[in-house]
Amino acid sequence: SQPVGPLPLADLSQLPRDASMLYDIGRVDSAGRITSNDIINALHWKPGSRLDVILTPRNIVIRAAPHGLYFVPRRLRIIIPSHARRPHGIKPGDHVLIAAAPEYDLMIVYPLSSLDEMISRYHSAESEAETPQ
Repeated sequence: SQPVGPLPLADLSQLPRDASMLYDIGRVDSAGRITSNDIINALHWKPGSRLDVILTPRNIVIRAAPHGLYFVPRRLRIIIPSHARRPHGIKPGDHVLIAAAPEYDLMIVYPLSSLDEMISRYHSAESEAETPQ
């Protein structure tokens, strides 16, 4: 499917519920690179494709952008610049959750601490729903 187009920056964290998502967990190397062929292939990013890297308080958004400051490298990999890794405490050898929304030409990178928080919140809500009133 063709990209629906970039979301306004304020709406990046609120993708439509029907957006088809693809997930992967990748290991960050010393240069901030992650190999995830499924994600890159689904996004149809090619070497030289320009990207924006947007830092949010909880995640890192990487999206295709005609005038982006970053590029997809010749050897297809996801690269998380150090300025984006540092605030989230992402270090070489760490694993991250990658959520891609191919229709919107973007991926969201979450440190595993965010995944812990999501799972904890999910189970907390689930147990509240099961508690008799």
